[in-house]
Amino acid sequence: MAQSTVHFSIGMLVGSVYMLPRLRQRWRQSAPLSKTIGYWILLSYGAGIYASIPGILRRISGSDAWTGWWSNIFIFYHLIEKLPLPSIALGELFAASIFAAQYALILLAIYRLRNRHV
Repeated sequence: MAQSTVHFSIGMLVGSVYMLPRLRQRWRQSAPLSKTIGYWILLSYGAGIYASIPGILRRISGSDAWTGWWSNIFIFYHLIEKLPLPSIALGELFAASIFAAQYALILLAIYRLRNRHV
């Protein structure tokens, strides 16, 4: 049984991957990035919450009825639940990696903007 941070992290990864082409295009055009980075982060967290919905509903109701095969519409929730995960820290590692990547990109965007005006 996967922990909720694994589902949240996979949702964040899906949201991030979805926004990367737009972010890359704006970066190459030397266009302002603040809106695009904001959308990227919001979509990433939103997809993470979306991927965690069956787990949240299961904990609220106390019933396993929320985690049937149909819950795969929530970014493969049921499939991920069936995986034998090697460590409980896997979800935290995924989440920390995505947070670090987002933070690094924000710092790079600030550095790029600062050097453009100097």
